[in-house]
Amino acid sequence: MIYTNHKIEFDAEKCIGCQICYKACFVDVIRWDEEAKKPIFKYVGDCEHCNYCEIKCPVGAVKVIPDFSSQSFRQTFDIYSKNNTSLR
Repeated sequence: MIYTNHKIEFDAEKCIGCQICYKACFVDVIRWDEEAKKPIFKYVGDCEHCNYCEIKCPVGAVKVIPDFSSQSFRQTFDIYSKNNTSLR
């Protein structure tokens, strides 16, 4: 499992219940609470940081805050270095 500390800020007072953020989330991080007519952010650690929910929200009720120190952002590109002989 990859450790992340991603956050999604949600302003319920601004939310108009349009479901756009819910429909925009292709990784199913955002669920819909039919009773409250508001989104529920269930699996924030699985967020892919596409920011589509934030961008599409017509009232600015959603803000995606990625954790850039998390393991999902730690990558090395050693295979592309000039000193790597395995690519020759």
